[in-house]
Amino acid sequence: MRWTVVLPFLCHFAIAEELAFPSPAASAELAFPLGNGALFSRLAGDTKRETFPLWTELAKIDQPADPKKPSLGFTGTARAELIFDWLDAEGEATGYQRQLHLTDGLATVTFKRGGAGFTWTTFISKPDELLVLHLRTDKPGSLSFRVQLDAKGRKAKVEDRRILFVEDKDFATRAWVYPMESDVTPGENEITVKGEGEALILLAATADAAKIPRLPDRIKALTGEGHPDTFALWNGLLERHRKAYREANQAATFPGHLDAVRK
Repeated sequence: MRWTVVLPFLCHFAIAEELAFPSPAASAELAFPLGNGALFSRLAGDTKRETFPLWTELAKIDQPADPKKPSLGFTGTARAELIFDWLDAEGEATGYQRQLHLTDGLATVTFKRGGAGFTWTTFISKPDELLVLHLRTDKPGSLSFRVQLDAKGRKAKVEDRRILFVEDKDFATRAWVYPMESDVTPGENEITVKGEGEALILLAATADAAKIPRLPDRIKALTGEGHPDTFALWNGLLERHRKAYREANQAATFPGHLDAVRK
């Protein structure tokens, strides 16, 4: 399997602390790279449907095929996909901004729609071995979405209302969906959240299904047993991620970010 990275915007952003764009990525090659050394994905920042492909390894870094057209490219077959659909997304998204923060590896998308502002933050945590998606709105009740999980055409099943789980031979992935106040609406292969103000989605992927039968004990320690305190869980995961990322990557550069993604 190959995961080929071609350095975009390198010269212009070599000393910047963040990359910022006023629109979603027009192609997969221009999406933000995310990773923790064992799990890799990318963020395009779409305001209707976002698909997170999941890789569990990468082969090497190549140089641009055409140095005059720098971009970020991925090759190989993803093991699975996390599919995130914004519901009630017919209106136009305005005030859009997509940022990759090079000091802590956070990818953030902000926009307005239907009189509400939305903030969507994504990272892959090394200490907690999770893809983390945090969503919130400044207008209570305006956040509605649907989550699905697919491994090479095999759709995830819903467990315990808030969990999606799917296996494919030597690979397994599990997603937990935690709204802040409302309840989820589980289907056979999807989980829907409606009328929320804030929510958290966690995803684990591994070659050993026995490693992810439940939310890891190290994460439960942040919030206690039972349904976790979403606010405490989000802040605990974020704090541990930022500390680990900064220890791995001291330089606020795009090449530095790629080094941290690969480690």
